[in-house]
Amino acid sequence: MTHHTKVYDLEIAPIILKHLILECAILQKSIADAMGVSRATINLCVNRGVIPPSIRGFKEKLQSVLAENAEVTAWLTERHLKIVDIWNKADEARHRVHPVGCHDHRAPTVRAMQPGDPEKIESVEVVEMLDPRAMKHFKLFRSPFINDVQKASDIYKDDDHRYIEAAMMDSAMHSGFLSVVGEVGSGKSTMRKLVVEQLRREGDIQVVYPEILDKDKITSASLCDAIIMDISSEKPRVKHEHKARQVKRLLLERSQQGTRCCLIIEEAHRLNVAAFKTLKQIYELEDTTGYRKLISIILIGQTELGDLLDERFHPEMREVIRRCQVARIDGMTNCREYLEHKIRLVGGKVETIFDEEAMTLLQRRLTVAGERGRSVSTAYPLTVNLYATRAMNLACELGEAKVTAEVVGAI
Repeated sequence: MTHHTKVYDLEIAPIILKHLILECAILQKSIADAMGVSRATINLCVNRGVIPPSIRGFKEKLQSVLAENAEVTAWLTERHLKIVDIWNKADEARHRVHPVGCHDHRAPTVRAMQPGDPEKIESVEVVEMLDPRAMKHFKLFRSPFINDVQKASDIYKDDDHRYIEAAMMDSAMHSGFLSVVGEVGSGKSTMRKLVVEQLRREGDIQVVYPEILDKDKITSASLCDAIIMDISSEKPRVKHEHKARQVKRLLLERSQQGTRCCLIIEEAHRLNVAAFKTLKQIYELEDTTGYRKLISIILIGQTELGDLLDERFHPEMREVIRRCQVARIDGMTNCREYLEHKIRLVGGKVETIFDEEAMTLLQRRLTVAGERGRSVSTAYPLTVNLYATRAMNLACELGEAKVTAEVVGAI
């Protein structure tokens, strides 16, 4: 189906036709069968307004099929519409997507940074949920992609993730200064939680995990406050010089007690130059022997963090950049292996849901050309979850026994 080559780049823009078939309970499959076209073709028409140029008289044929349905006629009459109006764009207000949950966007009344929970995985809102009908269709009792990490064995790790895990553990245990860089949904928070669990089992490493609340108010002073509040019950001093001395004293006390500290900061791409320079000063604090650092530092952030740590663009930060190792999480190169792991966790088998051609096309869809023509994977866990969810929902809607390449090409 050549007209599907780039349709996934089109914005989802439902037309009145979608309202009609939903409210009149008309299956896309029945329309496709009556017209003698593929179900994916009808789905693209309904959801993205794609009119296949290769099918002569497509609009007229579809209108004719619908006009034979009495419920359709009544629906149109009630709304003072004609059959030709089904191609008009639907009321945008009826399709506006609202984020899940309630968010308060008022400015926080607490510090820009405060102690956080290092075992918490920050949730990224899922754009599309796996429909209960799709779960029943594929004989799954729950979604493989929601609340999917309950214990360490639930975490899928490819070579990139294993490297990141090893790099974070090494930095934490040997006074390193590391930045972990990855796209949204690449698994950074999941790897952080896994590493924190391992560090706590070590017993002699205290994780300092300040939470960023207001990206515009992060200062060297607020960083010091967060460390002080995390490793002690003391109240941070008022003057910055006193805060710095307080941080060093508290870290030295922990070191003398046999406890190493590891500072982990997420959303580190939000830090400003002054904050980075403060981190460098904190990292250089040493015990009384002068050989051992008092704290290790792990920064976790989106791709902008990598840009910040590029000396070509930020020469003013070279003192920080030359001390900080950067580890990047790239996209997965084996979507099938990942989906096999996820679906197995909920008692299913990937081969009963996705055929091999669908897997191949999904991997190709999530691979782009990088610098010098090098192939770059954008198959991050969150991205694959969303594509797989959308494909499974569509396959169920179309009555397909499995997700096929045609279905993947239609999402």
